[in-house]
Amino acid sequence: MLYNALLSLTAFMFCLSLFLVHRASVLENDFRKLQGDLILQLNQPRSEGVNGKMAKMSKTREDIKRSTFQKAHSSLKMSSRRVKREQGSCRAPTSFLQFTANTNQQLDKRGNITVIPWTVSVRQGNAISQKENRIVVQEDGYYLVFGQVLFISPSTVMGHVIRSWGSSNAETTSTELLRCLQAMTDATPMLQLTCYTAGVVQLHQDDELELVIPDRPQALISMDADSTFFGVIQLN
Repeated sequence: MLYNALLSLTAFMFCLSLFLVHRASVLENDFRKLQGDLILQLNQPRSEGVNGKMAKMSKTREDIKRSTFQKAHSSLKMSSRRVKREQGSCRAPTSFLQFTANTNQQLDKRGNITVIPWTVSVRQGNAISQKENRIVVQEDGYYLVFGQVLFISPSTVMGHVIRSWGSSNAETTSTELLRCLQAMTDATPMLQLTCYTAGVVQLHQDDELELVIPDRPQALISMDADSTFFGVIQLN
């Protein structure tokens, strides 16, 4: 009886040991699996952090490249603008021409007008040239036209006219551009009278300009360079 009880207890303990060994094996496998998952989870953020850092570094490099390219492009544009400005500053100089009275010739009386003999005192550029006592325009554009005459022993009213000659429909016509009139006063010294006029006008190629004194055939004028002159300045 006692033997049977011990045999039964031994069998029970053996089965219990087998069960405990099995459970321990299962628990060990679960533990290892859990440990592997935990390690994987711990390593995953680190890997992502490294990748994110690498991505950030890559992005930073791209930003540096882009910024460098933009700076180089901006510098190139500024250089191009500077070159254009320098090219613009090197354009042809402004054209101008000024006459002064020619002291070696006499006043030219033509009917009711008096023409002053002129000589070139200063000239620059190719847009304006001379033709006898006239100024010839070589380029279309706007011009400043000016003229002055110093009259000696004048009558009550003295003056001059600046006019242009141009061809239209195979016909040459004249146009009055500027007119100057001056009247004597009691304050006029030594019976001298200065008449000056100037204005901006639009002229065309081959227009010819002249200064004449109308209706004063007995007019006497000063032939000094600082007293009597006639000129044109190109504005564009």
